[in-house]
Amino acid sequence: MEVNQELFEDSANNLESFDKNKITITDQFDSILGILNNFKVQITAMYQQIKLVEKNVKREFKVLKKEVEKNKIKGNKKPSGFATPSKVTNELCDFMDKEKGSEIARTVVTKTLIEYIKKNNLENNENNQIIHPDEKLQNLLGIAENEKLTYFTLQKHMNKHFIKKEKQTAEI
Repeated sequence: MEVNQELFEDSANNLESFDKNKITITDQFDSILGILNNFKVQITAMYQQIKLVEKNVKREFKVLKKEVEKNKIKGNKKPSGFATPSKVTNELCDFMDKEKGSEIARTVVTKTLIEYIKKNNLENNENNQIIHPDEKLQNLLGIAENEKLTYFTLQKHMNKHFIKKEKQTAEI
């Protein structure tokens, strides 16, 4: 029975060491699982931040793409219509303090006239569309005393100051 006694003691020692190992292994697993859980939380937070940055970049890219398209459409196009500079009369050049024989776009002339009208308070107080021209503006536009001037009719009166280009006919 001595052998059995030794076997029993060896088994008891092995069981005791197994329990100690089991505890340390369990602690190790718990520790590793805790670390993995922290990584999971950090990865989730990073994922959310990356999604937010991606959303902002896409939005910014969309805005920039629209700007590029808009600028591509505008590009370096030659002015046309009212934006095309035309030769104007010396009388209009004097009014605008420009060199005689200058080429000026209708838009610039209109803007200058509107600034002059507002600067000199020539608008009707009750109806801002009606203009009461002073003598200088009346002489420039060739308006009779009793004639009504509005922003709508301003272009008609300015028309005489734009010198039309002569059409060149090709000789055959």
